[in-house]
Amino acid sequence: MLARTLTVAATLVAALSASEAATAAASADVDALIATDKRMQRAFIDRDVATLDRIITDDYLLVASSGAERGKPAILAEVASPDVVYEVNQSSDWEVRVHGDTAIVVALLHQKGIDHGEPFDYSVRFSDTYVRENGAWRNIHAHATRVPAKASG
Repeated sequence: MLARTLTVAATLVAALSASEAATAAASADVDALIATDKRMQRAFIDRDVATLDRIITDDYLLVASSGAERGKPAILAEVASPDVVYEVNQSSDWEVRVHGDTAIVVALLHQKGIDHGEPFDYSVRFSDTYVRENGAWRNIHAHATRVPAKASG
């Protein structure tokens, strides 16, 4: 009887430890994905093409709020172009779902700057799909929807 009780107790302790480890791993993944998103958004302001090149996959596709599709070469060219200046490119309100080596990040992104002489200032709600490759989270797909400006008054 004592041996059976000890076996059951050991099994419960092992199950709880595994559950805690899984929770810690999931929390670490969420933290890593948010940090990756922050680095990616900051790269637009800093014109850091190398960082974007590492984060987005070669077959990356962005479906913009206009419905236009843009791949990695277009994104990198935009970041390198002196005709597009990002003053603000900051995300917030993250919701992260991790399923093994795939993750979805949904957040709010405020963008402000100048595009070929035309100022812009708007917010989008985006969803990014990430895959884990060689231990690093990489963005493979994004979709953005323009958030309506709030009426004042």
